[in-house]
Amino acid sequence: MNPDGLPAQYWAGARVLVLSPTPTHPQDYGNRRRIFEICRRLTAEGARITFVHYAAEHEWRGDVPRGAGSAERAMALAWWQYHTIAPTRIVHANAIGHHHKIDEWWDPAIESFLTWLFKTRSFEVFVVNYSWLSKALEFAPPSLLKILDTHDKLSGRRDVLDSLGIRPEFFHTTEAEEKIALDRADLVWAIKDQERVAFQRMTATPVLTMSHMEPFNAIPRPEPDPDGYLRVGIIGARNNVNLINITRFLKVAEPVFRETFAPIKIVIAGSVCSLLSDLNYPFVELRGPVENVEDFYRSVDCVAIPIELSTGLKIKAAEAISFGVPVVSTAHAFEGLPVCGSLQNLADLTQLARALADLAFAPRTELEMAAAESQSTHSHAIAEIEKTFRKTADLAVSRRRIIVLAVDSRAFCPDSVFNLVLTSTYERLRKLATVVILVVAGSAEDVVANPSIIGRFERIVVGTEVAHAQHLSGQLDTMAVDVQPTGIFLQVNRPKAVIADALNSAMFLEHCPHTEIVTRPELIAFSEDSANFKAPVAAYRRTYAVAPAHSQEMVARATATGIELPTEPYILRLSPNMFPHKYGSEKRVALLGSPWAPAMPVAVRMAQSWGMKPFVIFGVNENAPSKWGNVSCIRANAFASRILKGTEMPPKFAVDLSAGAPGLPLCREILERLRVPTLSVLQTGPHTAEDFDLLPLAASTYGDLWHAFRSFALEPDETHERNFASVWHELESRSDWTWLRRYSKQILEAGDVC
Repeated sequence: MNPDGLPAQYWAGARVLVLSPTPTHPQDYGNRRRIFEICRRLTAEGARITFVHYAAEHEWRGDVPRGAGSAERAMALAWWQYHTIAPTRIVHANAIGHHHKIDEWWDPAIESFLTWLFKTRSFEVFVVNYSWLSKALEFAPPSLLKILDTHDKLSGRRDVLDSLGIRPEFFHTTEAEEKIALDRADLVWAIKDQERVAFQRMTATPVLTMSHMEPFNAIPRPEPDPDGYLRVGIIGARNNVNLINITRFLKVAEPVFRETFAPIKIVIAGSVCSLLSDLNYPFVELRGPVENVEDFYRSVDCVAIPIELSTGLKIKAAEAISFGVPVVSTAHAFEGLPVCGSLQNLADLTQLARALADLAFAPRTELEMAAAESQSTHSHAIAEIEKTFRKTADLAVSRRRIIVLAVDSRAFCPDSVFNLVLTSTYERLRKLATVVILVVAGSAEDVVANPSIIGRFERIVVGTEVAHAQHLSGQLDTMAVDVQPTGIFLQVNRPKAVIADALNSAMFLEHCPHTEIVTRPELIAFSEDSANFKAPVAAYRRTYAVAPAHSQEMVARATATGIELPTEPYILRLSPNMFPHKYGSEKRVALLGSPWAPAMPVAVRMAQSWGMKPFVIFGVNENAPSKWGNVSCIRANAFASRILKGTEMPPKFAVDLSAGAPGLPLCREILERLRVPTLSVLQTGPHTAEDFDLLPLAASTYGDLWHAFRSFALEPDETHERNFASVWHELESRSDWTWLRRYSKQILEAGDVC
């Protein structure tokens, strides 16, 4: 647990998009290991990484490199999703002017791919590697936390190369151009404090130091050299900065070693050896590229980092530290890492050479002390990285535009009312925010059994309280469905709003008291097969109950508890054509209401007297028999389920006697969506008092009811369709769900709620 009581996995379930011009596999270069380690850490803390590789490196951009197939397979296995973008322009070109413009290497292929990706998938965090790719941040939706991982300070880089006598290479730019890149981000990661300070002078964007350190893997120290030499390792990639720094060091070290008679052997490994073939020092051994870097570190007594001038963090220093190897380094080469010993902070190459000479004559205990200092450096560096991850996670959470749809597991069952309402809600809200489907009731078996429905939604979480959730967690994970305790999910993710079609006990605890909750009583009553449920009023800042119509009992409860009662339909669309032969020869009429209501026997007799076959749909809180006299009775949730599955034909007509009893307003909405002419008795249904008198059929007296049945019986279908066209049009025109959509936009735009 962290200091605030949150679990360590505060990235759990987060969708993170990473764009990189270098692959994460194989990890044979320092920048690859850094990017891999960032992604590995996010994955370990619960994030799902979509890794997009823009194939810009030399061995990728001209042709598919040898071994690329295995590298791509490794990346596909390591990350949740993996994509490659092929370059459509010359990459790593020389600057057109004295310096590169910040977007000089931009490739329109990246824009096309990102435009498609953001339209089809949702993310919460977007990490772009290197400032020269920062234009990618401009294509991200505003709801994302946009992070620029700089890796290096690119302004001033040409001056460093000039001072080393190296022709300008790779990307170099001005502070004004680099500022453009930094300003595009919501957060900038600098690889060391010195660059963080420089970036903070350039931009108002927050800047954090995200150093690099791999997991600690102390390797056994080698036996002393039989000839008494101190074996000093230097390893580096093929580039001119390494070439110049190593040759400068050897030139300085040679007289020091000669004058002191120091028994030293400098073992140089890595692709840099191909640039050093002309060296002629008796104490230098060129080992060349190594297959396993760990074997190299096992073979040397210590590692030297002889760098006086460069940019960025020296990944090789961090690598040696992570293996627990004694490190002897210039202060410049150790920038960005915590200094825990004098051998890590030497002023220049001359001091480095003298320190190695002294170490060659020192007892072996000096090497052991230096190894302990490496371990201490590692611990301090990991602690600093942990702080940056935590600050980044806090910022990501505060920026998230999350709406949670809390549902019954039957929302994943096709042809169910739960699925119909979930799909309708998701379609309305998915463009406004990251919509997370949180299963809080039912059984995880419903989710596992319907993979095609899972694929329609971006992010699904199953609460551990749901039946079989933990038992099926492995299967759910393969389907990209997370399993978390409901309370912890709400606490960690701090959604702007929860729209609850189902409830569980964890939702009543004060996990996020500033989140607002919209309960939908009809669905909750269907989920619990009862309307006698409590609304989680105390646990949230504000509570709503939204339904097509509200009963007097709900109004009384709202008055007592402060629940607000907007009216809103539940279903986006329901095609009347799903029942091409829906009526048959019988004029069935559905009577919505309690069998015990005073008007119900009268309505039954009236319907029968006009040759109709009535049946009763009663609310979820009623306990009615399946037969009431010679009239069939069916509970509201059973009727909704059967009619959506096609096992129950819609009636010819309907009469609403429900007074908003739980379950019946949703049944009425389904019938009206199917264009069943529906009579309103008293002021019920999804219509206000103001438009009650305008309804084509409305009854407030038994006389009105009689005339309505007469109309049903005698008027042709075309007349009813014409009369009710305005009602059906009104309902369909409200498919934009004015209140819910407006409410969601307002709460998302109001800023942070937690």
